[in-house]
Amino acid sequence: MSQVAIQVNNISKLYRLGTVGTQTLHGDLNRWWYRIRGLEDPFVKVTENKEEHSTDHDYIWSLKDISFEVLKGESLGIIGKNGAGKSTLLKLLSRITNPTNGEIKINGRVASLLEVGTGFHPELTGKENIYMNGAILGMTRKEVNARLNQIIQFSGVERHIDTPVKRYSSGMYIRLAFSVAAHLETDILILDEVLSVGDIEFQEKCLKKMEQICHDQGRTIIYVGHSFATLQRMCTHGIFLKNGKIRANGSIQEVIKAYTHDLKS
Repeated sequence: MSQVAIQVNNISKLYRLGTVGTQTLHGDLNRWWYRIRGLEDPFVKVTENKEEHSTDHDYIWSLKDISFEVLKGESLGIIGKNGAGKSTLLKLLSRITNPTNGEIKINGRVASLLEVGTGFHPELTGKENIYMNGAILGMTRKEVNARLNQIIQFSGVERHIDTPVKRYSSGMYIRLAFSVAAHLETDILILDEVLSVGDIEFQEKCLKKMEQICHDQGRTIIYVGHSFATLQRMCTHGIFLKNGKIRANGSIQEVIKAYTHDLKS
């Protein structure tokens, strides 16, 4: 287990469209109690039957029985059409939400960059957000100070580093957010295709930084993308998701081949 960065065991994620929780305090507390005891969610049994034996489509499995491992220092690319479950999987790995069933084991500190607006407090300045992110990761102020100049210089937002980030353009926001995630002391970096917001020059700068992170520093990268060239450049392994299930899991070349074959069929 010491060489495994992420272990995903039979995870599933069920959503009820238009509804948050169970709609009652008693139901939500009951679900929470079952979850902390490691027992199966009692409400899922009802909704599974509802989905299978009814024409009511209020329930949807975003992911169903997903299992895989990622070793330390590996770079994993995740591909699939829109709605395949890619973003849900990243949110589960980032611990933004919990799986309905199954278990995820993560060995190390995680930084994630999933969408514009994630991870920063809009009222704080760029510099204050850097310190806040470092504190969330368990780093001391001294440790963040040692990386502060690198983060600011890489981001290219030096002139606005003392401005609240709510005034940043989406490109500025992404540049600073990526720089923070890449330079702070994390073991696992999880990225959605948010880098497409930035300009071509910065995208290339980010790709080179990710190659350095993975190859030279031995950190683990999970990347969702649609560009085959970028996936082949960055990733050694891949997963192809379709309708919430894994259709292919192997080398990035094999997974891209399986995906393109599915697109043509």
